[in-house]
Amino acid sequence: MGWRILQITKPCKLNVKQNQLVYEPFEGEGTTFPLEDISVLLLESKAVQINSFCLSEMAKNNIILFSCDFSHMPSGIFYPFHNYCRYSLVAWCQKDLSEPFKKQLWQSVVKAKIRNQAESLKIAGRSNSDKLEKLAKTVLSGDSKNVEALAASIYWKSLWDDFNRHDDADLKNAALNYGYAIVRGCLARFLVGAGLLPCFGIHHANQLNQFNLIDDLMEPFRPFVDQKVYALNLDKKGDLTPTLKHQLLEVLTENCFIAEEQNSFLKSCEICATAFAKTTQTKKRGDLKVPFLKNTLILNFKGE
Repeated sequence: MGWRILQITKPCKLNVKQNQLVYEPFEGEGTTFPLEDISVLLLESKAVQINSFCLSEMAKNNIILFSCDFSHMPSGIFYPFHNYCRYSLVAWCQKDLSEPFKKQLWQSVVKAKIRNQAESLKIAGRSNSDKLEKLAKTVLSGDSKNVEALAASIYWKSLWDDFNRHDDADLKNAALNYGYAIVRGCLARFLVGAGLLPCFGIHHANQLNQFNLIDDLMEPFRPFVDQKVYALNLDKKGDLTPTLKHQLLEVLTENCFIAEEQNSFLKSCEICATAFAKTTQTKKRGDLKVPFLKNTLILNFKGE
Protein backbone atom coordinates (compact mmCIF):
# COMPACT_ATOMS: atom_id res chain seq x y z
CA MET A 1 0.00 0.00 0.00
CA GLY A 2 1.15 3.53 -0.78
CA TRP A 3 1.72 6.52 1.47
CA ARG A 4 -0.18 9.43 -0.08
CA ILE A 5 -3.52 10.54 1.35
CA LEU A 6 -5.40 12.62 -1.21
CA GLN A 7 -8.36 14.92 -0.50
CA ILE A 8 -10.42 15.94 -3.51
CA THR A 9 -12.22 19.16 -2.57
CA LYS A 10 -12.87 20.72 -6.00
CA PRO A 11 -15.14 19.62 -8.88
CA CYS A 12 -13.03 17.51 -11.20
CA LYS A 13 -12.60 14.44 -13.37
CA LEU A 14 -10.57 11.46 -12.17
CA ASN A 15 -9.13 8.93 -14.55
CA VAL A 16 -6.32 6.41 -14.77
CA LYS A 17 -3.71 6.40 -17.52
CA GLN A 18 -0.51 4.34 -17.51
CA ASN A 19 -0.87 3.50 -13.80
CA GLN A 20 -1.26 7.18 -12.92
CA LEU A 21 -4.28 8.78 -11.29
CA VAL A 22 -5.10 11.77 -13.49
CA TYR A 23 -6.66 14.70 -11.62
CA GLU A 24 -8.39 17.20 -13.93
CA PRO A 25 -10.14 20.04 -12.04
CA PHE A 26 -12.80 21.96 -13.93
CA GLU A 27 -10.90 25.11 -13.02
CA GLY A 28 -7.13 25.26 -12.79
CA GLU A 29 -4.31 22.95 -13.75
CA GLY A 30 -4.41 19.21 -13.32
CA THR A 31 -1.78 16.79 -12.11
CA THR A 32 -1.05 13.07 -11.84
CA PHE A 33 -0.12 10.69 -9.02
CA PRO A 34 1.32 7.16 -9.31
CA LEU A 35 -1.36 4.72 -8.17
CA GLU A 36 1.24 2.77 -6.19
CA ASP A 37 1.89 5.87 -4.06
CA ILE A 38 -1.75 6.36 -2.99
CA SER A 39 -3.17 4.77 0.15
CA VAL A 40 -6.36 6.78 0.72
CA LEU A 41 -8.52 8.89 -1.60
CA LEU A 42 -11.18 11.07 0.01
CA LEU A 43 -13.84 12.57 -2.27
CA GLU A 44 -15.22 15.65 -0.51
CA SER A 45 -16.57 17.44 -3.56
CA LYS A 46 -20.02 16.36 -4.74
CA ALA A 47 -19.01 17.03 -8.36
CA VAL A 48 -16.33 14.41 -8.96
CA GLN A 49 -16.60 12.42 -12.18
CA ILE A 50 -15.01 8.97 -12.01
CA ASN A 51 -15.36 5.98 -14.33
CA SER A 52 -15.55 2.26 -13.61
CA PHE A 53 -12.05 1.60 -14.97
CA CYS A 54 -10.64 4.07 -12.45
CA LEU A 55 -12.51 2.32 -9.63
CA SER A 56 -11.24 -1.07 -10.79
CA GLU A 57 -7.63 0.13 -10.88
CA MET A 58 -7.96 1.62 -7.39
CA ALA A 59 -9.23 -1.70 -6.06
CA LYS A 60 -6.37 -3.52 -7.75
CA ASN A 61 -3.88 -1.15 -6.10
CA ASN A 62 -5.47 -1.47 -2.62
CA ILE A 63 -6.49 2.17 -2.54
CA ILE A 64 -9.15 3.01 0.05
CA LEU A 65 -11.78 5.29 -1.51
CA PHE A 66 -14.14 7.36 0.67
CA SER A 67 -17.14 9.39 -0.43
CA CYS A 68 -18.59 12.17 1.72
CA ASP A 69 -22.09 13.49 2.37
CA PHE A 70 -23.28 17.11 2.15
CA SER A 71 -21.76 17.84 5.57
CA HIS A 72 -18.40 16.56 4.25
CA MET A 73 -18.36 13.62 6.64
CA PRO A 74 -17.30 10.21 5.27
CA SER A 75 -20.46 8.36 4.30
CA GLY A 76 -19.31 5.51 2.07
CA ILE A 77 -16.30 3.38 1.24
CA PHE A 78 -15.31 1.45 -1.86
CA TYR A 79 -13.26 -1.70 -1.46
CA PRO A 80 -12.70 -4.93 -3.42
CA PHE A 81 -15.38 -7.55 -2.85
CA HIS A 82 -14.15 -10.95 -1.64
CA ASN A 83 -10.72 -10.74 -3.24
CA TYR A 84 -9.16 -13.07 -0.69
CA CYS A 85 -8.17 -16.39 -2.24
CA ARG A 86 -9.41 -18.45 0.74
CA TYR A 87 -12.50 -16.36 1.41
CA SER A 88 -14.90 -19.27 1.92
CA LEU A 89 -12.65 -20.97 4.48
CA VAL A 90 -12.14 -17.81 6.53
CA ALA A 91 -15.83 -16.90 6.40
CA TRP A 92 -16.93 -20.32 7.68
CA CYS A 93 -14.30 -20.28 10.44
CA GLN A 94 -15.48 -16.85 11.50
CA LYS A 95 -19.12 -17.88 11.48
CA ASP A 96 -18.37 -20.94 13.62
CA LEU A 97 -16.60 -19.08 16.44
CA SER A 98 -18.05 -20.16 19.76
CA GLU A 99 -19.66 -17.62 22.06
CA PRO A 100 -17.16 -18.29 24.91
CA PHE A 101 -14.23 -17.71 22.55
CA LYS A 102 -15.75 -14.50 21.18
CA LYS A 103 -16.17 -13.28 24.75
CA GLN A 104 -12.49 -13.96 25.41
CA LEU A 105 -11.52 -12.01 22.30
CA TRP A 106 -13.74 -9.11 23.35
CA GLN A 107 -12.05 -9.15 26.76
CA SER A 108 -8.68 -8.70 25.03
CA VAL A 109 -10.02 -5.89 22.85
CA VAL A 110 -11.50 -3.99 25.79
CA LYS A 111 -8.30 -4.38 27.83
CA ALA A 112 -6.29 -2.96 24.95
CA LYS A 113 -8.68 -0.05 24.49
CA ILE A 114 -8.58 0.93 28.16
CA ARG A 115 -4.79 0.65 28.27
CA ASN A 116 -4.56 2.88 25.23
CA GLN A 117 -6.88 5.35 26.91
CA ALA A 118 -4.58 5.32 29.93
CA GLU A 119 -1.60 5.98 27.68
CA SER A 120 -3.53 8.76 25.95
CA LEU A 121 -3.98 10.50 29.29
CA LYS A 122 -0.27 10.10 30.03
CA ILE A 123 0.74 11.62 26.71
CA ALA A 124 -1.66 14.52 27.28
CA GLY A 125 -0.31 15.05 30.79
CA ARG A 126 -3.74 14.50 32.30
CA SER A 127 -4.65 12.69 35.51
CA ASN A 128 -6.24 9.28 36.19
CA SER A 129 -4.16 7.16 33.82
CA ASP A 130 -3.32 4.95 36.80
CA LYS A 131 -7.03 4.39 37.46
CA LEU A 132 -7.55 3.19 33.91
CA GLU A 133 -4.53 0.88 34.06
CA LYS A 134 -5.99 -0.73 37.16
CA LEU A 135 -9.43 -1.00 35.55
CA ALA A 136 -7.95 -2.75 32.52
CA LYS A 137 -6.79 -5.57 34.78
CA THR A 138 -10.34 -6.14 36.02
CA VAL A 139 -11.95 -6.78 32.63
CA LEU A 140 -13.60 -10.21 32.61
CA SER A 141 -14.55 -12.45 29.72
CA GLY A 142 -17.11 -10.64 27.57
CA ASP A 143 -16.56 -7.58 29.78
CA SER A 144 -19.47 -8.88 31.83
CA LYS A 145 -19.14 -6.05 34.36
CA ASN A 146 -19.09 -3.38 31.62
CA VAL A 147 -15.74 -1.99 32.69
CA GLU A 148 -15.45 -0.35 29.27
CA ALA A 149 -18.26 2.09 30.12
CA LEU A 150 -16.76 2.96 33.51
CA ALA A 151 -13.36 3.55 31.92
CA ALA A 152 -14.93 5.76 29.23
CA SER A 153 -16.61 7.92 31.87
CA ILE A 154 -13.30 8.48 33.66
CA TYR A 155 -11.40 8.95 30.42
CA TRP A 156 -13.51 11.68 28.85
CA LYS A 157 -13.83 13.62 32.10
CA SER A 158 -10.05 13.46 32.47
CA LEU A 159 -8.99 14.23 28.90
CA TRP A 160 -10.87 17.54 28.66
CA ASP A 161 -12.47 19.80 31.22
CA ASP A 162 -16.19 20.43 30.79
CA PHE A 163 -16.50 18.01 27.88
CA ASN A 164 -19.61 16.04 26.89
CA ARG A 165 -19.11 13.33 24.28
CA HIS A 166 -22.78 13.73 23.26
CA ASP A 167 -22.59 17.48 22.59
CA ASP A 168 -22.97 17.71 18.81
CA ALA A 169 -22.21 21.44 18.89
CA ASP A 170 -18.70 20.85 20.27
CA LEU A 171 -16.07 20.98 17.53
CA LYS A 172 -14.01 18.35 19.34
CA ASN A 173 -16.84 15.85 18.88
CA ALA A 174 -17.09 16.63 15.18
CA ALA A 175 -13.33 16.09 14.85
CA LEU A 176 -13.48 12.82 16.80
CA ASN A 177 -16.35 11.52 14.69
CA TYR A 178 -14.53 12.43 11.49
CA GLY A 179 -11.38 10.64 12.60
CA TYR A 180 -13.29 7.57 13.76
CA ALA A 181 -15.12 7.36 10.42
CA ILE A 182 -11.82 7.35 8.54
CA VAL A 183 -10.32 4.65 10.77
CA ARG A 184 -13.51 2.59 10.53
CA GLY A 185 -13.37 2.66 6.77
CA CYS A 186 -9.68 1.75 6.62
CA LEU A 187 -10.16 -1.19 8.96
CA ALA A 188 -13.17 -2.33 6.92
CA ARG A 189 -11.01 -2.40 3.82
CA PHE A 190 -8.44 -4.70 5.41
CA LEU A 191 -10.93 -6.99 7.13
CA VAL A 192 -12.73 -7.63 3.87
CA GLY A 193 -9.36 -8.09 2.18
CA ALA A 194 -8.51 -10.78 4.73
CA GLY A 195 -11.63 -12.73 3.74
CA LEU A 196 -13.71 -11.80 6.78
CA LEU A 197 -17.42 -10.98 6.92
CA PRO A 198 -17.66 -7.57 8.65
CA CYS A 199 -21.32 -8.07 9.60
CA PHE A 200 -20.46 -10.83 12.10
CA GLY A 201 -18.86 -9.30 15.20
CA ILE A 202 -17.49 -10.72 18.40
CA HIS A 203 -19.49 -8.32 20.59
CA HIS A 204 -21.55 -5.98 18.42
CA ALA A 205 -24.47 -7.91 16.97
CA ASN A 206 -26.81 -5.36 15.40
CA GLN A 207 -28.53 -7.08 12.46
CA LEU A 208 -28.89 -3.69 10.74
CA ASN A 209 -25.16 -2.95 10.99
CA GLN A 210 -22.99 -4.44 8.26
CA PHE A 211 -19.83 -3.37 10.13
CA ASN A 212 -20.23 -5.10 13.51
CA LEU A 213 -16.76 -6.68 13.39
CA ILE A 214 -15.15 -3.37 12.41
CA ASP A 215 -16.88 -1.65 15.33
CA ASP A 216 -15.43 -4.35 17.61
CA LEU A 217 -11.84 -4.29 16.42
CA MET A 218 -11.51 -0.53 15.98
CA GLU A 219 -11.95 0.11 19.73
CA PRO A 220 -8.19 0.03 20.54
CA PHE A 221 -7.58 2.36 17.57
CA ARG A 222 -9.87 5.10 18.87
CA PRO A 223 -7.36 6.63 21.37
CA PHE A 224 -5.02 7.34 18.44
CA VAL A 225 -7.68 9.65 17.03
CA ASP A 226 -8.34 11.08 20.50
CA GLN A 227 -4.69 12.03 20.82
CA LYS A 228 -4.67 13.68 17.41
CA VAL A 229 -7.73 15.75 18.32
CA TYR A 230 -6.27 16.64 21.72
CA ALA A 231 -3.02 17.80 20.14
CA LEU A 232 -4.94 20.18 17.86
CA ASN A 233 -6.10 22.12 20.95
CA LEU A 234 -9.52 22.91 19.49
CA ASP A 235 -11.99 25.40 20.88
CA LYS A 236 -15.49 24.25 21.72
CA LYS A 237 -17.01 26.27 18.89
CA GLY A 238 -15.88 26.24 15.30
CA ASP A 239 -16.11 24.53 11.95
CA LEU A 240 -14.54 21.35 10.66
CA THR A 241 -12.49 23.10 7.98
CA PRO A 242 -10.60 21.39 5.12
CA THR A 243 -7.34 22.24 6.88
CA LEU A 244 -8.53 20.64 10.09
CA LYS A 245 -9.72 17.55 8.27
CA HIS A 246 -6.35 17.25 6.56
CA GLN A 247 -4.67 17.39 9.97
CA LEU A 248 -6.98 14.66 11.24
CA LEU A 249 -6.15 12.47 8.26
CA GLU A 250 -2.51 12.59 9.32
CA VAL A 251 -3.32 10.02 12.00
CA LEU A 252 -3.11 7.45 9.19
CA THR A 253 0.54 8.36 8.57
CA GLU A 254 1.65 8.00 12.18
CA ASN A 255 3.30 4.98 13.76
CA CYS A 256 1.94 2.65 16.39
CA PHE A 257 3.06 -0.59 17.97
CA ILE A 258 1.53 -3.91 17.09
CA ALA A 259 2.86 -7.47 17.09
CA GLU A 260 5.73 -6.21 19.27
CA GLU A 261 7.11 -3.84 16.65
CA GLN A 262 6.53 -0.38 15.23
CA ASN A 263 4.42 -0.10 12.08
CA SER A 264 2.52 2.59 10.24
CA PHE A 265 -1.07 3.09 11.30
CA LEU A 266 -2.43 1.67 8.05
CA LYS A 267 -0.08 -1.31 8.23
CA SER A 268 -1.28 -1.89 11.79
CA CYS A 269 -4.87 -2.03 10.53
CA GLU A 270 -3.79 -4.66 8.03
CA ILE A 271 -1.91 -6.67 10.67
CA CYS A 272 -4.93 -6.56 12.99
CA ALA A 273 -7.22 -7.81 10.23
CA THR A 274 -4.87 -10.58 9.09
CA ALA A 275 -4.27 -11.71 12.66
CA PHE A 276 -8.00 -11.88 13.37
CA ALA A 277 -8.51 -14.01 10.27
CA LYS A 278 -5.80 -16.34 11.57
CA THR A 279 -7.40 -16.38 15.01
CA THR A 280 -10.70 -17.62 13.54
CA GLN A 281 -8.85 -20.68 12.26
CA THR A 282 -6.42 -21.43 15.10
CA LYS A 283 -8.91 -20.58 17.87
CA LYS A 284 -5.91 -19.23 19.83
CA ARG A 285 -6.59 -16.03 21.67
CA GLY A 286 -2.92 -15.08 21.61
CA ASP A 287 -2.99 -14.83 17.80
CA LEU A 288 -5.11 -11.69 18.06
CA LYS A 289 -3.01 -8.55 17.42
CA VAL A 290 -4.14 -5.12 18.54
CA PRO A 291 -2.37 -1.72 18.42
CA PHE A 292 -0.79 0.09 21.33
CA LEU A 293 0.06 3.74 21.74
CA LYS A 294 3.41 2.87 23.29
CA ASN A 295 5.69 -0.13 22.88
CA THR A 296 6.26 -0.55 26.62
CA LEU A 297 2.64 -1.65 26.92
CA ILE A 298 3.32 -4.61 24.66
CA LEU A 299 5.82 -5.95 27.15
CA ASN A 300 3.07 -6.13 29.75
CA PHE A 301 0.24 -7.37 27.54
CA LYS A 302 0.19 -10.40 25.29
CA GLY A 303 -3.56 -10.58 24.77
CA GLU A 304 -4.25 -12.69 27.83
